[in-house]
Amino acid sequence: MTSKVCLLTGASGTIGFAIAEALKSSSTDWYIIVLGRRPPSDHCDKFLKVDLSDEEAVTKVLDEHFESVKSSSDQSLNRLDLLVNCAGCSLGNAPICDVSVADFRKVMELNVVVPFILSKYAMKKMATPEGGRIINIGSVADQAPRLHSIPYTTSKVALRGLNRCLSVEGRFLSETTKSNAEGGVVAVCLVNPGNVKSAIMSEEEAARRAKEEGFVEADDVGKFVANIANLPNETNALECMLMP
Repeated sequence: MTSKVCLLTGASGTIGFAIAEALKSSSTDWYIIVLGRRPPSDHCDKFLKVDLSDEEAVTKVLDEHFESVKSSSDQSLNRLDLLVNCAGCSLGNAPICDVSVADFRKVMELNVVVPFILSKYAMKKMATPEGGRIINIGSVADQAPRLHSIPYTTSKVALRGLNRCLSVEGRFLSETTKSNAEGGVVAVCLVNPGNVKSAIMSEEEAARRAKEEGFVEADDVGKFVANIANLPNETNALECMLMP
């Protein structure tokens, strides 16, 4: 049986873990490679430790992994069907006069530059007649900013722009990757969840949001992403918003 290979970042976080769990529940075919600094507690077939912001290191660890697969007993794993960019951070949640340039750059790097690095690699690996799919995890913040959220909101607006550009690139895969993809396409989707309760949220903030805004369950986000992941690559959901 040919497995479907997924590359996932942010799997140690609330939403990333839920996505991995939902993918595994949706089909036994999914083989999940987690990339990052911390391995998840479950639902991971292969963990590759790397600094996601270092393009050279990311390329090296992924090339080495896929090269090793070529000489393994299951060469069907030498493919990439799905990339889920879920790693992210939120710093500088303060009035602009108190936001450091260092925090702003760190948020932009993890929330925008890292998806660019991984999408660039994925497009090349997916340049086959079968193509592939990229799913970026954004936020409703790109449509409805909160007060004192300049770094995070700016990064999510930028991610939406990156997503739209990648979607166009994926429709012209041979030209994009300078290869012969023979009709393959890469579908690129942005999923914007509303409030999702996580361990990093204070009890006070969680209580306020529960009362005033409501929450989307992380498990529901995971199932939604899994549904998109299992669509034919010729069918895309460009931008989706999940609200309570």
